[in-house]
Amino acid sequence: MKHTWILLFAVLCACGASAPGPAAPADATDADDIGTPQPWGPTHAVFYNVENLFDTQDDPATNDQDFLPGGELEWTEERYRHKLEQLASAISWTGDELPGIIGLAEVENAAVVKDLARTGSLADAPYTVVHFDSPDERGIDVALLVDQRRAKVRRSVALPLVLDGDRSRDILYAELERSSAPPLFVFVAHWPSRREGQRESEPKRMAAARVIRDQVDELLAKDPAAQILIMGDLNDHPEDRSVQEGLAASCDLKASADLFALMCMDRQPGEGSHQYNGEWAYLDQFIVSKALLPHCRDARALADDRLLFRHPKFGPSPDKTYSGGRYKGGFSDHLPVVVGVE
Repeated sequence: MKHTWILLFAVLCACGASAPGPAAPADATDADDIGTPQPWGPTHAVFYNVENLFDTQDDPATNDQDFLPGGELEWTEERYRHKLEQLASAISWTGDELPGIIGLAEVENAAVVKDLARTGSLADAPYTVVHFDSPDERGIDVALLVDQRRAKVRRSVALPLVLDGDRSRDILYAELERSSAPPLFVFVAHWPSRREGQRESEPKRMAAARVIRDQVDELLAKDPAAQILIMGDLNDHPEDRSVQEGLAASCDLKASADLFALMCMDRQPGEGSHQYNGEWAYLDQFIVSKALLPHCRDARALADDRLLFRHPKFGPSPDKTYSGGRYKGGFSDHLPVVVGVE
C-alpha cells in the first residue's frame, strides 16, 4: 500500500511563516521542558483513530457507561492496559523512529492520552500532550502528541464546531515552534459521522471544513508560505465536497491551490485506512499547504499484517478491540495513517 509521488513543487518557497507572539499552550503534559528543540530533521507524523480509548473510571460528564468494569462491554483495567499496549505498538511500527507528531481521535480525556504516551516504546520520547474536553455526546475527543525534542507547542486552542441542535468534537489547533524550520500550524479533527447517511450528514462536515478553512485563510493572509498540516478522521473521502469545496483542497499537484489532499494522490486499488463491507477508503487524511507540500513524502495507511485479521466475507480487515460486542483484544477499526515531514 505504500506509495510515493514525485513532488512537482520542489522550487516552492518554504520560508518562515509569521505568527502571533508566544502564548502558553493550554494543554496538559507530563513531559519535562528540555529546552530548545533539536533541529527538526526528517521525521513523520501519524494520525490514528484509536476507537474508543476509555479508562475504567466513571465520568458523569461523558457517556462512558459501556466502558466500565460493570458495563455492557466489561471494560476492565486489564483490557484497558492491553489496548494501550496495542496502540503504542501500532504507532511504533509506523517508522524506524518514533513519530515527531501524533494526532489521535476517540480518546476520552487527557488521562488516557498521557497513559498512552507512557506506554511501551512511546515512553522513550518526551511527548507534550495537547487535549481539550469537547462537547461530543459520546464523550470522545481529539488530541495531539508532540515530541519536545523536535518542536515546542507555542499555542494551542480548541476551535468549536457549532451545529444546529447537535454537538460534536472541537477541532484542535496548535502552533509548533521548530528550531531549524518555520513554524508548523497543525489541525487535528474528527468530523461528524455518516451515521444518518452520507447526504443527510454532509452539511455537518461542510460546517467543520469551514471552521478549518477560515483559520487557514487567516494564516495564509499573514504569510502565504505558512506551513500547515491538517490531519484527522474526516468521515469523508478526499474526493468528497467537504474536502474539495469546503477545504478547497486539491488532488492535483498541478492545480493552482493553496491546500492539497495527500490521500488522493497515486492511490492504488484497495488502499485505505478504514473498511466498510469490504470497501477500503481513506476517511483518515492528511491535507497540507502549498509551502509544506515539498517537504512531505509517502502519505499512506499502515497496512501492517499485525493490525489486520481475515474476515470470512470481506478479507483483510482492521483488527478491532470489539466485534459485535464480543471482546477480541485487537487495535482499532481504523489503520493509522503516516506521512513523512522534513
